[in-house]
Amino acid sequence: MTDIRRALLKGMADIVGDLYPDEAPQNTATYKSADAPVPAKQPALPPFRDLWKTADETIDWTDILVSPTPTDGLTPPDKWAVYHQHAAGVLKGDIAAYLAVLQYENPMADLTPYVAALDVTTVNADVLRASFAVRPDLLARNADTYLSGMVLRIARDLFAALPVLTVEVKATQGDQNLLTATFTRAQMNKVRFAFIDPVAFVKECGGELHA
Repeated sequence: MTDIRRALLKGMADIVGDLYPDEAPQNTATYKSADAPVPAKQPALPPFRDLWKTADETIDWTDILVSPTPTDGLTPPDKWAVYHQHAAGVLKGDIAAYLAVLQYENPMADLTPYVAALDVTTVNADVLRASFAVRPDLLARNADTYLSGMVLRIARDLFAALPVLTVEVKATQGDQNLLTATFTRAQMNKVRFAFIDPVAFVKECGGELHA
């Protein structure tokens, strides 16, 4: 999202009304996937070799902001109502709104079989920072593909959930940092993920594998 577009969206949010007038600014807020509700019926997991090729549908926050009822024919009314409640805050880059959406949506619930733990920190309006603890058994199979595939999928799901510009993802095992990668929305929008080598792409984005 460019600075100009963010300014325009913030103006739209101001017109609709400030939903968070009494909240003090926050520097960071952390969402832990383990603390968020897990859907009773989870989607079928893709084979790991396809994990980075799929991602959640992008939430259109501008559409949600201006309409109190679903316009896409897909989103359930109760979910849309929650999104609508937080849309103004999300489009302003309000960290409290970001955290509320992450806790409600739990966008990476379907990734829990692949990690030991997963946290997301909302750094500011433009940056999310995720960290996941690896599963040793999966790491032992094919470390580079496992780590690269996971950081890509996590980044894609976070870009889909919130209008941030940058997502940083770190893979850890105990106190050891196995991989750190930073992705921009501009980079990700240019990629056809069905045709990439995840390891090579992560390295192209500056990812450093330490496994």
